[in-house]
Amino acid sequence: MKLSDEQLAVIQAPLGAMAVTACAGSGKTATAIRRLIYIRQLMKSSRGRVALLSFSNVAVDTFNKGFQQLAINLPDGVNLKRVEVDTLDGFFTSHVIRPHAHRTMGANQAAFLVSGSEPFLSGFSYWRDGSFPLPIAEFKVGIADGKTFFYSGTGDNHELLDQAKALELVGRLGRTGAYTHDLGRYWIYKTLSNQPAVLRALATRYPQILVDESQDLGMVHQEILELLIKEGVQVSLIGDANQGIYGFAGADGSFLRSYSTREGVSGFELTRNYRSLPPIIDLANALSGREDKPYREPQPGGLYFLGYKDAELERLFDRFRDCLDELGLQHEQAVILARGADRVAKLSGEVEPPGRGVMTAFTEAALLRDQHARFLDAFKLVSRGVVSLLEDAPSGLASKLLGAPQEEWMLRLRRVLWGFTRDADAGLPSSNLLGESEWHALLLQRIRSLLVHIQRDYGFASVANLGNKLSKRDLRNAPLNAASPVGKQGPEIRVETVHQVKGESIDAVLYVAKKAHIEALLGGTGDEEGRIGYVAVTRARNLFWLAVPNSCLKELRPKLVSAGFGELTNG
Repeated sequence: MKLSDEQLAVIQAPLGAMAVTACAGSGKTATAIRRLIYIRQLMKSSRGRVALLSFSNVAVDTFNKGFQQLAINLPDGVNLKRVEVDTLDGFFTSHVIRPHAHRTMGANQAAFLVSGSEPFLSGFSYWRDGSFPLPIAEFKVGIADGKTFFYSGTGDNHELLDQAKALELVGRLGRTGAYTHDLGRYWIYKTLSNQPAVLRALATRYPQILVDESQDLGMVHQEILELLIKEGVQVSLIGDANQGIYGFAGADGSFLRSYSTREGVSGFELTRNYRSLPPIIDLANALSGREDKPYREPQPGGLYFLGYKDAELERLFDRFRDCLDELGLQHEQAVILARGADRVAKLSGEVEPPGRGVMTAFTEAALLRDQHARFLDAFKLVSRGVVSLLEDAPSGLASKLLGAPQEEWMLRLRRVLWGFTRDADAGLPSSNLLGESEWHALLLQRIRSLLVHIQRDYGFASVANLGNKLSKRDLRNAPLNAASPVGKQGPEIRVETVHQVKGESIDAVLYVAKKAHIEALLGGTGDEEGRIGYVAVTRARNLFWLAVPNSCLKELRPKLVSAGFGELTNG
C-alpha cells in the first residue's frame, strides 16, 4: 500500500496532540504504527516513552507485528525500548491498578480482577426494594461534572442506584483488593485523582499517548485521559466517529468529534478507502455524509439484497457459498453477521453445552478448543471449573490466574492449567468422544489426577463430593460436538455479531437482518443503530449481501435500490 499524502501528513506532523478522523479501511493501523515510530524519532534521547493504546488484544497483536517489521530498518539511535503497545485497560492495569490502587482502595494486598462468578461476591449484592438483588459485578460507573456515579443496565434501560449504598459496597469490596472490569476503571480514576504523585510519574514517563479506535472511549476512559492531558500529556486520538457503537458504555464518538476543536490540538483526516470496492464505498458515503475515495478499481462483487425466510436459512447460506465460489473468494475469509448473541446462536446452530453445574464449564471448554480454536476462552472456563473444585482456594484465585499473577506459585499453577486445557490426550478430553461413556470417564480420571497434583504441590485440598460435582447427568452417549450447525455441510463460514467483527477487513459479508435493523442502516449514522449498520457494511472488501425478511421485502425494495443495492431474485 502506497501511503497517501493525508497519511504522510499525520505521520510526519510535529510533536503535539492531534485528532485524526479516518474513514473505514483508510489504513489507520499502518498510519498509527508509523506515527508511533516517528514520534519516538522526534523524541530522540528523551527518557520519556510513547504509548499506542487500543481496545482489543487482536488490535494490539496487529500493531506489534507491524511495528516489529518496520523497526528492523530504523537507525540504531532510535530507542525502541521506549515504545509500548497495549490495550487501554491493560496499560492502566499495569501502571496504576497493580502497583498503586490498593492504597486508594484501602486494601492490604495488590488489587485483583474478579469475573463475577466467585462465591465470595454473594456478600456484595445490592438489595433493591421488592426486587431481586443486583450483583456488584453488574455495577457500571459514570462520571458527570467531575463526580462519579453508579448505575446498572444499558442505554435507555439503565437504573441509577442509591449512591450511598452503592459506594459503601464498592468501598467494602475494594478493601478486599477485588475489582470488576467496570470498577477497575473507577479505581484507576480515583487513584490518579487521589495520588497526584502517581499521576505526575505516569505523565512524565508517557508524555505522548496515541489512542486508536478512539470513538470507543467510554466516559470513564475519557475522564482518565483528561487527567493526563491536564498533567501535560499530549494525547492523540485516531478513529471514525461513524463507528461509535458502544453507546451503552458512554462511547458514541463525541469525544473524538470535539477533540480537534480544542486549543493546541491539530485536526487531520484520512479519506482514502483501501479496503472496499467502489459500490460499497458509495453506500458508506451516503450513510455517513462523507466523501471518501476508493483506492481499488471496480471488479466482480458489490452490493446486493435478497429476501429470506427463517425456515429456509440453509438455502440462503448455500447461495452465499455458491457466490463465493463463483467469485473465487475463500469461505474462511467470509462471515455471516447478525444482531445479538441469541440470533448468532440460532444461525450457527449452536446448542447449550451439555452437563450441569461445573460440568458445563468443562464441556464448553472442550467445544471452544476443538471447534473454534479459542484456547484462551477454554482456559478461562477450565480455570474457573478447577478452582471451584478446591475446598480452600484463596479468595479470587480464578480471577488472578486469568490476569497476570505476580506470585511464583500462581504462575506455576497457571502453566499447569494451561497444559491441561491444551492437551486432549492427557488433559481435557477431546469433544469427539462419546459424552456419557467415554468423555466423562476420562475427564473424571484426569481431574482427580490434576487435583492430587494441586494438593501435593500447592496445598489446596479438593472438595469432598467430587463425584456429585462432576456428575454425568445430561450428558448423552454421543460425541459432545454431535450437534451440526446450520449450513455447515460445506466449508465452514463463521457467524458473528456486528460488534464482534468491528475493526476487521472481510472479503465477503452476509448480513441477516430484521426490518428495524435495515431501516436503521438506511437512516444513516445519526444514531447508534444506524452506526451498527454502517459498521456491518464497511467490513466488506468485495461483497456485501443484505438478507431482508420476505415479510418486508416489498416495502423496503425501493429504498434499497435507491441506496445503490442490486437485487438478487429467489429464482
